[in-house]
Amino acid sequence: MLNRLKIALYTLLSGVNVALVGQLKLNEIMVLLFAPFVFDIRDFKAFPLFRKIIVALVALFIFQAVTDLFVVNSSSENFMRGWAAIIMSILSFIFLFKTLRDDKIIFFFLCMTLLKNIIWTDDNADTDMSYFKFKMVPILSYGVYVLSFLLYRKGQWKAVLALLLAYSLLCFARDSRSTGMVFFLGAIIIYCFNSGMYLTRDRLLVFGIAGLLLFQFAYVCYVNAVLNHEIGGEHASEQIDRLDNPYNPLELLMTGRGETFAALAAISDAPLFGHGSWAKDDNLKYYRILLLYQNEEMNEQLAASTEHLIPSHSILLGAWVNCGLGGFAAVLLVFILLLRMGFYLVRHAADTALYPVLVLMTIGVIWTFLFSPIQQLRFNIPAIGAILLRAYYECVEETNEAVVEADINETTVLISPGGKI
Repeated sequence: MLNRLKIALYTLLSGVNVALVGQLKLNEIMVLLFAPFVFDIRDFKAFPLFRKIIVALVALFIFQAVTDLFVVNSSSENFMRGWAAIIMSILSFIFLFKTLRDDKIIFFFLCMTLLKNIIWTDDNADTDMSYFKFKMVPILSYGVYVLSFLLYRKGQWKAVLALLLAYSLLCFARDSRSTGMVFFLGAIIIYCFNSGMYLTRDRLLVFGIAGLLLFQFAYVCYVNAVLNHEIGGEHASEQIDRLDNPYNPLELLMTGRGETFAALAAISDAPLFGHGSWAKDDNLKYYRILLLYQNEEMNEQLAASTEHLIPSHSILLGAWVNCGLGGFAAVLLVFILLLRMGFYLVRHAADTALYPVLVLMTIGVIWTFLFSPIQQLRFNIPAIGAILLRAYYECVEETNEAVVEADINETTVLISPGGKI
């Protein structure tokens, strides 16, 4: 009961901002208060992957501090905000790992996050499309998580496939392409591991080539539909109209995630130690590079009215921009560890009710680390990481128990073919 209360407070209070060291969430204040009571040094020995993730995040903090204090001399306001974000990522990960103990609590977390998104998600949008993307997608995605859990627990995996495919098509039609792709790929993976399909390297190669061809065909159909104003809305039409070759998906990725590519220029200017916490793009050099990727003209008046940070829109590259090569290596380690757990669960956890959620979160980790702002390391990654970590160790424990039981049975048969000792 206490864990459910903690989760309810953590999720619901995450929508309330507090002006403290920049801007903290009210649930982060709660995490600070609970920190002395949830931390247990014995967890580092019991859960080695948990230890490695925390050590990597601590290393990220050290690299950030070195850059801020000894290399770029960041202002106290900026480095305190940067440090607070990393500290809160560490504490939130520990709090959630200790609290999300089993599938029931994780399911409760999903339900409470759905409720939080209904109450707090920003609904200030200029168009119907942006309203769907920024208000409805967080609500609908967690609604799909909850329904997938319930359906899969009852063995209705085909209904889960129908749900994921229908939602992905809705997202593509309403200009939320990245979400649509995550749920579409999730449906394919769930089908492969529930249909009795035996996957070999040769089959994976064939499926990979067929998947690429199918993707390109579907992409061409999508572009034609957007250009004919059948789906996607004004934003998608403007993006595709700007492309030299709209049928090249890489061009769409570059214009849609231009911040990620602009970050590479910032990294090349300070590859070893980075630019520091909350580094400003004072002369708008990197903002101009971003506009080049987006094929947009500079609006000098608008640009001057806004304080621009160096763009990144990637956790991996954002860490490199902020605190250099060491920070990139630390975040890369977290990324690899999460993927290691996620891929293991994709292969071995198909018989658990949480499987659709684990598959979707694993795919989401890839997209988030590559193409989402570094702030997600503080807001979303701790919850995803804690869920994957708990599910991973539970799955490993069950697998080990099954192996031990199989060994015992085999030994029994060898000693006594009649099954009696």
